[in-house]
Amino acid sequence: MPTLRIQGKEIPYDEKDIITFPEGLIGLPNLTKMVAVKQSSIEPFIWFASVSEDNVAFVVAEAHSLYPTYKPVLPDDSSAKELLAQDETPVVLAIVLIDADWQKSTCNLRAPLFISAKTMRGAQVVLNDNSYAVGEPLPMAAAAA
Repeated sequence: MPTLRIQGKEIPYDEKDIITFPEGLIGLPNLTKMVAVKQSSIEPFIWFASVSEDNVAFVVAEAHSLYPTYKPVLPDDSSAKELLAQDETPVVLAIVLIDADWQKSTCNLRAPLFISAKTMRGAQVVLNDNSYAVGEPLPMAAAAA
C-alpha cells in the first residue's frame, strides 16, 4: 500500500482513493492527483495531499459541515460539470488556512473543490457568487472571538 508523508509521518492510502484534477488546482496546475486523508486528531479537518509532489499537503474541510447554509452553485460555463455523473451532488471541500493564532484561521469559500465521488475526478472553481469570501473566518474561531 502506498504512503504519503505528512508532517513527518507516513500515512497509507489506497490507490482507489486518488482524486484526479485534470486542470490541477488554481495556481498549481501540476497538482493533478490528490488524496483526502482523514485523521481523527484533526477532525473536522482533512489532509488533502499530492500523490506526485512530495511534502505537498493542504488542510481542507467539507464545507457544508462547517457552514450549514453554504450552497455553492457551479457556474453554467464551468468545465467541472463534465466531471460529475448525471444528477450527482458533488462533495464540496474548502481549503483552510490555519493561522498561528487559530482564531484568525480562515476558509476559502469562493474557490471550493468540487469532487465526484463516483468518478473520483474534481475541479477547483471560482464561484460567480461574490457573497462567498476567500478568507471566511472559521465558525469555531468566530465563536471564540
